[in-house]
Formats: sequence, structure tokens, C-alpha cells
Amino acid sequence: MIRLFISMPSPASILPRLSEVREILRGSRADVKWEPTEKLHCTIKFLGDTRHDHVKPVTSALRELVAAIQPFTVGYEDIGCFPGRRNPRIIWAGMADPDGGLKILFEGVDEAMSHLGFERERRAFHPHVTLGRVQGARKIAELLEMMETVTLESPPVMIQEIELVKSTLGPGGSVYSLVAGVRLGQTGSDPDSPGQMGNWIKQ
Repeated sequence: MIRLFISMPSPASILPRLSEVREILRGSRADVKWEPTEKLHCTIKFLGDTRHDHVKPVTSALRELVAAIQPFTVGYEDIGCFPGRRNPRIIWAGMADPDGGLKILFEGVDEAMSHLGFERERRAFHPHVTLGRVQGARKIAELLEMMETVTLESPPVMIQEIELVKSTLGPGGSVYSLVAGVRLGQTGSDPDSPGQMGNWIKQ
């Protein structure tokens, strides 16, 4: 079994701003485990523990799906927390979907994965990038106050690919391995070709 999720990588043009916002919030010295820049992505669907022999069907289904979806634009805006300010656990950067492309992608992925035996999502899709995970109560009030002063806005940025990623849990954090990068609107790629990004450690 391997632990998999489907994600939308943050375009290179937005990463500096997301990192800047994260560093501003880090200045609160709140008890938060802040995500490294290379982890700043939008999760489309978490598949969880998956049999090895299901990896190729998953990749093939994703390739078939996104071949019919053209690249689209999204915006990055707002800072917030899940589940809410009374009990924040996840600090996030929000996303706007002006043309509806992200919603179409999410619904298509959820449908395609359901045909392979993965449970459909029960919660509404709230596209976001996780900036940090709350570890304790220290200085969380200060962090919440700081979040009110931080503005995140971006011009529309183009989304051109999604990724199937393997997550291996370890004592020093999770190690992510790119299983496959799948470009939107593209056909004829080799589903067995390895990803280009290799492995990276998530502290």
C-alpha cells in the first residue's frame, strides 16, 4: 500500500507571494508548524492508502480526464483558518475560481476516482493552500490578529497541470515523491514515465 493524493502545484509566479505571507504570519511566533515553500500546493483529492496495482489505473484515469480540460486561470486571495477562528487548526491562503475551471477539475477527479473505488468527497470543495498547521495555543490570538492585517491578492495565474503524489510518513516529516505530472489538455503522454521533481522532504 502507498499513500497518495492528487494536487495542483502552485505556479512559480505565485510562490514568492505565498512565501512572503507565510513569513509575515510566522512573525507572530505562534505555535504553528509552517509549511516549506515546496509544499505550497492545493490538494484536489486525498486518496490515502492505495494498492500498488491501482497506481497505473489512477494515473491513466487522470490522464484521460484532464486531456479534455484546457488550462484555466485562478486567483489567490484571502487568509483564513479551518475549522474557524474559535479553534483554528489549519492556516490557509484562499483561491478564487473566476472561470469555474477548478470546480470542473475537482468534480471530474472526484467522479473518475469514484469509478476506481475511492469514496466520493462529502464536504464542499474549498480550494486553498495550507500555509501552516496549529500545534498548540501559544500566541494564537496574536496570529489571528495579524491575519486581519495581511492582504493576499494576485492577478489571474494559469493552471496547466496536476500531480499524483506519494506521501511517505517518517519521524522527520513526510517525504513526497512525484508519481506523475499530468498536463491539462494534453494527450498521448506515457503514463509510466516518472515525474520530473523527484523527492523532497517536508519538515
